Amino acid sequence: MTEYWIRCGALVTGSGEPLLPDAVVHVADGMIAGVHAANELPADIDADRIVDHSTATVVPGFVDAHVHLLFTCDVDHELTRASVEHSAPAQLALIGARNAMECLLGGVTTVRDCGDIGFTTLDIRDAISAGRLPGPRILAAGPPITTTGGHLHWCGNAADSIDEIRKATRTLCTRGVDMIKVMASGGNMTRGSSKLQPQFQTHEMQVVVEEAHRLGRRVAAHALNTESIRRAVAAGVDTIEHCIWVNDKGEPDLDLDLVDEMARRPVSATLTMAGIARVLLPDAEPADQVELCAAHAMSATGNLYDDFAFARTMRAAGVHVSVASDAGVRFTPFREFGRTVECTMQALGVPFSEAIAMSTLRSAESLGLADRVGSIEAGKAADLVVLDGVADEATRRIGPIRQVWRDGALLVNNGQLAVPEVTS
Repeated sequence: MTEYWIRCGALVTGSGEPLLPDAVVHVADGMIAGVHAANELPADIDADRIVDHSTATVVPGFVDAHVHLLFTCDVDHELTRASVEHSAPAQLALIGARNAMECLLGGVTTVRDCGDIGFTTLDIRDAISAGRLPGPRILAAGPPITTTGGHLHWCGNAADSIDEIRKATRTLCTRGVDMIKVMASGGNMTRGSSKLQPQFQTHEMQVVVEEAHRLGRRVAAHALNTESIRRAVAAGVDTIEHCIWVNDKGEPDLDLDLVDEMARRPVSATLTMAGIARVLLPDAEPADQVELCAAHAMSATGNLYDDFAFARTMRAAGVHVSVASDAGVRFTPFREFGRTVECTMQALGVPFSEAIAMSTLRSAESLGLADRVGSIEAGKAADLVVLDGVADEATRRIGPIRQVWRDGALLVNNGQLAVPEVTS
């Protein structure tokens, strides 16, 4: 049995409980065996089985519930679209594999890829699972279901009738996707698609949900306006991606009755703290003019806390809320998930441990993985991130990443990938 004890200057379990000072995590055969106070460390343990991080903070491996591994983080949406649409399959596979490694370097041990082209991320998922590539575990959606000319139609999965929608959902499941992504609204990355307009009727999305649930898959709905949220919730989707509350004129339109309905249903809202949000952090590093203009164009108030007032209302009403990065879209590198956590603390006014929980256990719950990952507790996978420095609840910056462990294996050490042995 492979067994070791990790001493932590501070430990955040991911449960939302306050952080624990001077704790020890017991790992055995890739699983968490227990969490103890430092003074409970058995005296007869061999020194080579103790990993000393008494000057660091240990948190669960981050669960980034919304990324696009084939996207290239360009400064302009059209550049990203052109790169994805016109790259050869082998090029896309290389881009996706590199981005998966970047996620791992950023402390992310589980990702949900919310839309690709050609089912490329399924191959990357399988290669990582087999130990042929270092990377996070991946839940892959494959090409998202959209309308002809709709958001991300260039990913190749448009469906315009009930029969086409049903077939598209069944085809995705047959190809082996882990979940289904449906474009309830238009978006920013597709010319001719309006983020202020819904794309599917409620009864059309109900077909997606019916078929996906019958085949054991969850459904995520991209929704950038209130009407698309309303239709997606009524259709019974499992997660609302982005969850932006505006009307067809782009004006704030938070529907409190619909918020209460979401609180009563088993639906989760995934808030994406895309990279341009970090420009609005109080201690943000200077941004170039393009990034600064983009950030203020996306912001309604120029202030993260005010922009996300709707999210605090949702949480207060009891809606299940998690956070993700949307890595791959403009200004959102895969290695910088820590910025998502920092934006969460600023935007939602939550302490360090709760921001960690929203980017680990809350995300795992929304993905149906909370029995396996998302928190540091006995019986779960030993997915751990070691951050430089001993944090407290007032900490507002995510320190440099010292180590990343997934399933008890050290995959990142001092900023460098540890290449796994190839599984036969």
